[in-house]
Amino acid sequence: MGFTSSVTILLVALLVLGFSSSRVVSLLTGISSKLKMPKFLLSFVVLGLGTSLPDLFVTSQAAAAGQADLVISTIIGANIIVICLVLGLVTIIKGDFRVKENAIIDNFGYLFFVLAIPFFLMLDGKLTSTEGLILLIVYFMYIFNVREQESVIKKEEEETHAVFMHGLKVKKVSSALLQMVLLMAIAYIASNYIVDSAINIIANYNIHPILMGFTILSLGIAIPEFGVDLSALRAREEEVIWGDLIGSFVTELTFVLGIAAIIAGNIVFTFSNFLVAYSFMVFAFVMVFFFAYRKKELSRMEGIVLVLIYFIFLSVQFDLVHSFTEVPALLP
Repeated sequence: MGFTSSVTILLVALLVLGFSSSRVVSLLTGISSKLKMPKFLLSFVVLGLGTSLPDLFVTSQAAAAGQADLVISTIIGANIIVICLVLGLVTIIKGDFRVKENAIIDNFGYLFFVLAIPFFLMLDGKLTSTEGLILLIVYFMYIFNVREQESVIKKEEEETHAVFMHGLKVKKVSSALLQMVLLMAIAYIASNYIVDSAINIIANYNIHPILMGFTILSLGIAIPEFGVDLSALRAREEEVIWGDLIGSFVTELTFVLGIAAIIAGNIVFTFSNFLVAYSFMVFAFVMVFFFAYRKKELSRMEGIVLVLIYFIFLSVQFDLVHSFTEVPALLP
């Protein structure tokens, strides 16, 4: 298969994955509205998981194919995009992006714990299925923590509305669930094409899998995230955006990475190849936490700084990839 054909298939599959995942998130929001789920739970749990579905499908396929570098780089790259590019662009568009609820700051504190667990588990250069289960436990601890906070801020909560998700209305939950199953099947098939095309490009055109994960894959699967947050921004649902970003960040490092480790059984990689990227992710998070905690808002200038951090990260990774070992042969 030629380079142009592989890239075309990859891009088309990414678009299909992005569209189907966006529709799944819309249906999830509609179901939440129908069931009168509190907005707090919607933003931190439902949207966090829903916007991470593309990452879950792609990394699961990559893990099943034994592509550890693709798995780790896509997950770390997706989180850097969430915290730098998505949040940065939303802040630039909004101007002053405020933190309205104390619970958002409290969940930022929980992220320090979430950042530490995968780091120490990956230090030895591998992730076992047991460690994958540990990450899933951390994820469900997060959900429990969010559920406990719900009662604390119950007076501030409102019923969720699907208006910020393209006005989607759900009349029958059963019908919405059926559509979700079909869309997730389409997303799964698209993710298979994505990984196959990525492996073909890596093997035949001397592109390092880490660079592929940090750029094309992580950018492509961020489409639903950005769409959700722009819709919420138009509806002036700032707390929904914060909840989605925090929920997605946690989901990537725990649930998505945990599932990938369980599927692969044993993910083996060179941790030093990801140390700089992980440091960028932690640094960007600490900056956002500092901005949000100090002033309870992010300014347009701080949004610009976050976007610049993302491009600095890409520049550094392009330089670092040349110092890695030669591209492994991924095809027999």
